[in-house]
Amino acid sequence: MFVNASPRVVWATLHDPANAQALFPQLRLEPPAPDWPAAASTRRAETRVGLLRDTARVESLEARPQSSFALRVTGAGFSGEFRWWFEPLAGGTRVVHVATFDPHDRWAGILMKLGRESLTNRVEHHLRTLKERAEAAEQRQQPPA
Repeated sequence: MFVNASPRVVWATLHDPANAQALFPQLRLEPPAPDWPAAASTRRAETRVGLLRDTARVESLEARPQSSFALRVTGAGFSGEFRWWFEPLAGGTRVVHVATFDPHDRWAGILMKLGRESLTNRVEHHLRTLKERAEAAEQRQQPPA
């Protein structure tokens, strides 16, 4: 997806605690520690995926400012990863986002599916929200014409 904002703004938007709930509606993240999003830093979260509710550990796997970010979300009933890559392109940023979300057992899988929201829809939501918020942040940084 193309975002009409610099990689710096896209990165800052992804990691702004004020955007966490909008970007990740399936996660209720605790406030970040000062070292977040450094690789190996962790946060706790409550997850809601379909009818599955679980406490989770969120771990930053990779944090390369303005370049890439990856995190792992692990609960008793599931595990998943979210990855983003940022590439400067035509005055903005190309953002690639992929995710996995796997139940640990049959019952967790059934509860996840009962929500009728696919992983594809969740990834598209992450991208749309990141695009909207980053472009708005970029506009606020532009000097008045």
